[in-house]
Amino acid sequence: MEDSSFMEDAEGLQLYEDAKYLFDNGDHIKALEIIEDLILVHREDKNAWILHLKQGQIFNELAKKTENPDVEFAYLLGSVECFSEDGSLSPLCAKSLITLARKLGSVLYYKKSLEKAKQGLSVTTLPHKSDSVAQLSLQDQRELDKKNNGLLSLIKEAESEIASSKSLVASTIKNSEQKVWESKETPDPPEDAVKGLRSYWVGLDVKIKRDFMKVSIAKLTSFVEGEEHYKEGREVLEHVLASAREARRWTAWMCRTLCSKEFSSAEECKNHLEQQHAADFKPSSEKYMVKRIGKDWARKILVGGWEPVDAVAAVEMIKNQLADVKAFASKAKNGWSKEWPLAVDEERSKLLKEIKLLLFSFCNLKILSGSIRDWMMRFPAKYLGKLEVSEQSLVDSRLVETPQSICFLESRELTQILDFLNNIKCERNDGTNLVCRAVESVLSRTRVKEKIDLDPQFSYLLLDRRLLKSNNIPFDDEGTVNIFDPSVHYAKAQVHGDDIISWFTDYSSVDKTFPRPVREHNFGIWVAVLKAVQFTCRNLGTKYAKKVLLLDYAAALTVVENTCMSEDERRRNLPEDQWSRYASLLCDMCEERVPKNSLTTKLFMCAVRDVFEGALHPTFDFLELEDSLNLIREHKSLSDDKVLQAIDLLKSVVTQKVLLIDTKILLIDNSRISLLNNLTRLSAFDNRTYILQVLKPFLLNEIVNMESKAKSDAAEANLLNELEKEKQQSKEKPQSKEKPPSKKKRDKSKKKTSTSNPSTLDKTVEHLEPESTSLSLRTVEENSMEPEDALASETGRLEISSKNEIQEEATEDEPDMHREDSLSEHLEPAAGEVTTRYNSALDMTLKALLNIKVLKEDLMKNRQPFQDHGEEQVPSALRNLFTAFVSEVIKNEGVYSCLLSNLLASQEVFSMSLQSSDAANVVVAILDFWRCWKNPERESLVTRLFISAENKRMSCRKCRRITNYPQQSCYGIVTAADSIRELKCALGNRNFVDILKVIRMSYKMLCDSKTGGCGKTNSVHHITSRCPPIFTIVLEWEKSATETEIYETTKALDWEIDISRLYEEGLEPNTNYRLVSMVGYSEGEEEHICLAYEENRWVNLRRECLAGEDVGDWKNVVRFCGERKVQPEILYYEAA
Repeated sequence: MEDSSFMEDAEGLQLYEDAKYLFDNGDHIKALEIIEDLILVHREDKNAWILHLKQGQIFNELAKKTENPDVEFAYLLGSVECFSEDGSLSPLCAKSLITLARKLGSVLYYKKSLEKAKQGLSVTTLPHKSDSVAQLSLQDQRELDKKNNGLLSLIKEAESEIASSKSLVASTIKNSEQKVWESKETPDPPEDAVKGLRSYWVGLDVKIKRDFMKVSIAKLTSFVEGEEHYKEGREVLEHVLASAREARRWTAWMCRTLCSKEFSSAEECKNHLEQQHAADFKPSSEKYMVKRIGKDWARKILVGGWEPVDAVAAVEMIKNQLADVKAFASKAKNGWSKEWPLAVDEERSKLLKEIKLLLFSFCNLKILSGSIRDWMMRFPAKYLGKLEVSEQSLVDSRLVETPQSICFLESRELTQILDFLNNIKCERNDGTNLVCRAVESVLSRTRVKEKIDLDPQFSYLLLDRRLLKSNNIPFDDEGTVNIFDPSVHYAKAQVHGDDIISWFTDYSSVDKTFPRPVREHNFGIWVAVLKAVQFTCRNLGTKYAKKVLLLDYAAALTVVENTCMSEDERRRNLPEDQWSRYASLLCDMCEERVPKNSLTTKLFMCAVRDVFEGALHPTFDFLELEDSLNLIREHKSLSDDKVLQAIDLLKSVVTQKVLLIDTKILLIDNSRISLLNNLTRLSAFDNRTYILQVLKPFLLNEIVNMESKAKSDAAEANLLNELEKEKQQSKEKPQSKEKPPSKKKRDKSKKKTSTSNPSTLDKTVEHLEPESTSLSLRTVEENSMEPEDALASETGRLEISSKNEIQEEATEDEPDMHREDSLSEHLEPAAGEVTTRYNSALDMTLKALLNIKVLKEDLMKNRQPFQDHGEEQVPSALRNLFTAFVSEVIKNEGVYSCLLSNLLASQEVFSMSLQSSDAANVVVAILDFWRCWKNPERESLVTRLFISAENKRMSCRKCRRITNYPQQSCYGIVTAADSIRELKCALGNRNFVDILKVIRMSYKMLCDSKTGGCGKTNSVHHITSRCPPIFTIVLEWEKSATETEIYETTKALDWEIDISRLYEEGLEPNTNYRLVSMVGYSEGEEEHICLAYEENRWVNLRRECLAGEDVGDWKNVVRFCGERKVQPEILYYEAA
C-alpha cells in the first residue's frame, strides 16, 4: 500500500465521500465513524493525511457543538493528535494547541503551539494542495501568505505568554468547574406528607414487597412488546438476557474501532488498546525504560524518622563493631534502625525533613523514579567512602538498602539533593483532569447501582434486595450476575421505608435510547479519548528520544573523560616534556572520526566542542563536520584543568537533565494511564442500562395498577356501605333538604363530573363561531378514559376540541345547557351593580400577560394586529387596552388604571366571562376574544403563541391493537395543586415537570371493544406536533390551604422546565421553558395578585397600576407565597 492510495480504491473513495456528505450535513458522529474505520485500514497510505485532516476537522466541529467545557477540551485534544500525524498539518495543529493553551492557561501548550507554528512556516503547501509553492496559483499563494501571517501572529502570542508565564490567567475551564458540577440540593420530604404511592407501598405486607422484587421475564417481555416506544425491544431484551445467562455478568467491554472486539474484563480491554491501538509507548531498549520505585522503598521513605546521624561515631561502629552493626541492621524495621548514634544538628534535621516531604510527595504522585533513588544513594556511598568505609561494609550494614543512609550526609550534600528535588515539577498542566471529568460526566448518566440477578430457571429477574431498605446504595461497576433461589434470597431481606418508589420514577441513570448498537454509545468521546491517549504516547516518544540523545551525549563525554584518564596513566612513566595536552589528544580523535560522519561522531564532536568552549549545558549544535572540526582546532592548546572542569560540569548537568526527563516521562505516563483507564471505562457497556429502561416503567405500571385496584375495591365497598346506610335511613326518617353548596364548591364539583363524555363546550380552532365564544375552564378527559387513581381525576387541559361535530351539537341541539355550563356560573347580578367593582382576577391576569416578553415582541413587531376583522366580537375596551400596550401609551401614569376601569365598566365585558372571579376563566376568555383579532395574511397571534396541539395514542398490551385519537388543541394544562404537593413529598427528588409526567402516566384508556378491541385498560402515549412559545399551566385549589401547604406546593414548582419530558414524541430533548409571570390568589386579602419576573428579580405588581413591590429571587417567591398565603393559580412559561 506504500505507493497506492485509498483515493484510488472505489470503495474507499466512496466511503470518504459519504463521510464528507455526513460532515457537511451535520452528522459528525457518523462521519467520524467512517473516517476512523478508513484510518485503521489505510494508516500507511500515502494520502492518509487527508483522513487525519478530516478527522481533526470533525473533532473541531464537535467541540463547537458541545455545551460541556470538559467535553469540548477532550474533542480539541483529539484534533491535536489528528493534526500531529502529518507535518503538512502543522499549521492546523498549532491553532488547536494554542486554543487548548488559552482555555487551560497552560505554558506547556503554548510551547507546543510555538513549536508547531515554527514548523508550519516551513510548510509550502496548503492542506488541499500537493504541489510545491512554485506551482501554486496566485490565489493559492495568497492563502499561503495568509496562513503564514496567522502563524506569525500565533508565534508572537505564544512567545509573549511563555515570557509572562508567571502571570498567566487561570483556566477558563477551571473557573466553570463549579457551574458544571454543581447540583441542586433536594430537601427531604416532610414525614407527615408522605402519601400516594409511598403510603400505599408502606401499607403493603412484607411478603408482597419481597415478591414484588421478583420480576417475571415473560411479563416484562410482554410489556416491551406492547410499548410502541421500544419497537424492536423484544429482540434486544432477549439478546441481553441470553448474554447475561451465558457470561454471568451484565458488563462487557468492546473496542469501538472497526475491530469491534469484545472482552470479559477491563484488563483484557486495556491490553488490547495498548497493543493494537497505540495506547502505550515502549522505548527501543529496555535500558532506557523509566521505572518507578517499588512499594518497599516508598514505605521506607514514609515510615522513617529522618533524624541526622552522627556519621563519625557511626563509622567507628562499622569499623570496630561490624558484627553488632550487622545484627541490629538485620532487625531494623523497614530499613530504619534506632541503634545508629544521632547528632544534634538543627540545620541537617531541617534539610532532612524537607527531603522526606518531597520524596513522600513524589511517591504519592508516582513520579519518583528508580534512577533518582540510585542517584541519591550515590551521595552516602561517596561520603562514607571518603571516611574509609568499604563497599562491602556498606552492604553488610545494609546502608545501601535504606534511605537512612542519606541521614549520614553533611549539610552540603543534603543541600545539593534538596536543590535538585525542588526543581522537579509535580504537575503537568495538560488537561488530563478535564478529559477525565468529561468521561465522568458522560458515564454518570449510565452508571448503575442496582444488582440484578437471576433465578435457577432463568424465569425471573431478581432486583437488588437493598432497594427494599434504601435506594442510596453504592455503584456496582462489576455487573456480576448471581443465581439465587428467590425464596431464600429475599427471605431475610430488610424491608424499610418507601425509597423504592423514588427509584421507580428516577430515570436519571437510564439509557434514553433503546435499543441501538453498542458501538454507537459514546462513540465520539471514545475516539477523542483514544486520540488523547495516543497524543500522550506521542509525547512519551518525544521525551524518550530526548533522553536517548542525552545518554548518547553522556556516553560521548565518558569517552572524552576516559581519553584524559588514559593520558594520565601514560604520563606516569613519561617525563613531563613528553606529555600530551588533553585538548590536543581530543582534537586528534576528532580528526580520525570525521570520515565516518555518523550520529555517534557528530555527538562526540559536539561534546568535545562544548568542553572546549566551556558550555554550561549540552548545545547539540550539529554543524557540518568540517566546520565543527575547525572550531575544535582553535582550542587545541586549552589547559588540562579547564578541560577536566568542563567535563565534570557537563556530566553533572547531563545527569540531572536525564533525571528530570525521567520524572517528566512518569508525569506523562501518569496522564496516559489515567486517560487509558477512562478509555477502558468508556469501552464498557452495562446491559443493565437497557434492562432498567424497560424495567422501571414496567414496575411503576405494576405498582400503579396494584394501587388503583386497591382503591377501586375500597371505593366499591364504601359505596355499597353508603347505599346501605341511606336505604336504612330512608326507612327511619324523611329526607331533609340540604343547604346548597357555595359557589366555589359548585364550580369544583362540576369539574369532577362528566369524565366519560366529551364536553359540549369544546370548540374548534379554525371554525370558531361568534355565537359560541364562551369556554369555561374545566377538567376534560377523552371518551372511554378511566381514571385509575385519585390523580387521574385531578388533571385536565384547557382544551379546544378538534371535532367539528361537537361544536355543532353544542350550538344547535343543546343551547340551554351550553349557557348553563359556561355563563350562569360566572354572571354577576346586573351590569349596573358592578360597573365600579374592582376585579382582581382580570387586573392581575392582564398584567401577567403583558409581562410575557415573546408576546410583547410579537405585538410590537406587528403594530396593527387589531384590524376590524371580527370587531363586533371584541369588546372595544379590551381592544383599547391592548392598543395602548402596543403603542406604549400604557406606560404613562394613570393610563392603565383608566383603561382597566373602562374595561370593568364595559357592558360588553360585563356580559362575558371577563367579569369572572376565577383567574383561569379570565385567561380563557381573553384568549378567546383575542383569537377574533385576525389577520387574513397570517394565523392569529393566539394560535402562534398560545395554542399547542396534542395527539394521544394507545397501544394495547393484550391484543396489540394501536388506537390513534384525534388531535386536540389547547391553551395549556390544568392540574390539582394538592396532587403536585403530595407527589413532590412522595417522590422527593423529582422535579415539577416529572411530577406532571407521573400524573399523566396515571391515565388509562380502554381498548374499545365496540371497535374490535379487547376492553383492557392501557397507558396513553402523549405526542405533540406543536409546542407554542408560551406554555400555560393552571393549578386548581380544591379548598382553603394552610401556609405550610401553600409553601410546599410553591416549592414543588420549578422556575425552568423541560417540556419535552411531558411527551413521548414530537419535541427535541431539553426544550426548556422559563416561568415569567404568575397569577395567584391571596386568601388573606381575598384578591388575586401578579408576580412578574423583571430585570432579574421577581416583583409583586400593585393593584390597578404597573408598578410593583420587589420580592427577590425564586426562593423569596416561595417564602412570599407561604407567608402571605398566596395560592399560585396561573403559571406562564416562556420558551428559553
